[in-house]
Amino acid sequence: MTTIEEKILPSLKEADALPFLFVGSGFTKRYLGLPTWENLIDHIADLTYGNKFQLAATKNEANKLYDKSRNYNAYMTYLTDLVSNDLDKVWYTNSRFADSRQKFGQLATDEQVPPLKIEIAKYIKSFDPSHILNDRQDEFSALKNLAERSVAGVITTNYDTLIESAFKFETYSSQEELLFHTKYDLGEVYKIHGSVNFPKTIMINSRDYQEINEKHKYISAKLLTIFVEHPIFFLGYSLEDEDIRNILFDIQMGLTPEQLEIIEKRLFFVSWRKGIRDPEVTTFTISFEQGHSLTIGRITLDDYNDLYSVIGKSSTKYPVKLLRYAKRDLYQFALTTQPSKKVVLSVPDEDMNPESLKNVEFVYGFGIIERA
Repeated sequence: MTTIEEKILPSLKEADALPFLFVGSGFTKRYLGLPTWENLIDHIADLTYGNKFQLAATKNEANKLYDKSRNYNAYMTYLTDLVSNDLDKVWYTNSRFADSRQKFGQLATDEQVPPLKIEIAKYIKSFDPSHILNDRQDEFSALKNLAERSVAGVITTNYDTLIESAFKFETYSSQEELLFHTKYDLGEVYKIHGSVNFPKTIMINSRDYQEINEKHKYISAKLLTIFVEHPIFFLGYSLEDEDIRNILFDIQMGLTPEQLEIIEKRLFFVSWRKGIRDPEVTTFTISFEQGHSLTIGRITLDDYNDLYSVIGKSSTKYPVKLLRYAKRDLYQFALTTQPSKKVVLSVPDEDMNPESLKNVEFVYGFGIIERA
C-alpha cells in the first residue's frame, strides 16, 4: 500500500460511515477556473468602473481600515460593500447593464436582490460546469465516480453548481433550507453560503457576514452529527480560512474530550503543492481563543487522483441516493401521525427496464411488495 492508503484508509474503515467532502473556492478554481473572492470582486469592479484606477482607489480605501493579511473577511466584505454601492448608482440606468436588467430585472424589482448579487450569479453561470479544464478531466471523472457509493454528501461555501451537477445529490441552496428542513446526511449537498441559482441567497457583503456570524453556531449545531459520524475532507480551502476555523471552533466546543479524540482522526485538510510526487500525510494543530485547539490530519499532494482512489476503496453496498430514499421514507413513516397518502414503495427505478432489474439485490417497502 502507498503511504496515503496506510494512513487514510484505516480511518475510513473505522468510521463505519461514508465521508463528507467540505468544498471551498479552490476546488472550483482547480476544475473550472472560477475566480477567488477577490478576483470575483475585481471582475464586478471592472464592470462598475471601467478602469483599473478607480478599483485601485477603492482598494486603497479598504486598506486604510483593514489589514487584508490579518482580517481577510473584514477587508473583503468592506471592499465588496464599496463596489456594491458604486454599482447600485449605475446598474439601474446605464446602458452597460441593459442585458442584465432585461434578463434579471424581476429579481431586482420584485425580490430586491442587489445588482452585485445578480452580476455575480450571471458571471459564475458563464462557467459551464460540464466544461472541466482539459488537464483536470480525468481527475474530475475519478471524483464523480465516488458519488454513487463512496461519498455521503458535500458541504460547500461555493455559490456555483459544479458539485451538485456532478453528483446529482439533493441540494439545500441556503442556510435557511439547511436550518428549517429535515436533512438525512446522505446524498445531499449543503450550500451554506448560497447558490447562483437563487442570487438572493448569496452571502458576500458585510450584512451577509454579520448574519453568518450570528447563525454560525446554529449551522455548526446542524452539522455536528456529520462531524461526529463521518470522516471529513476539506478541499479548496487555505489553512487560515476564517469560515472553516469558526465552524471547527464551534464543533470542538460542543464535543466531549472522548468525542474530540475520535473526530480528530477523521478530519483531513487537503493542501495542494505543485510538483510533489508522493502525497504526504501529517498532522497540524489549529489554535483557537481561550486556549482551545484541534489537531487534524493534513494531506499534501499534487495529483488528487491519489486521494480519490483511497476514498473509493471505502464504499457502501448500495447506491447512496437509494439509501437516502430509504432513510427519508422510514423517517417520514415513523414520525407521521396523519399520512396524507398511502405509503408506497419508493425505489428510483423509472429508467430501469426488465433487463436492468435482474441486477437488483435489495428491495425495501411497506405493505405489499410486488417487486419481490
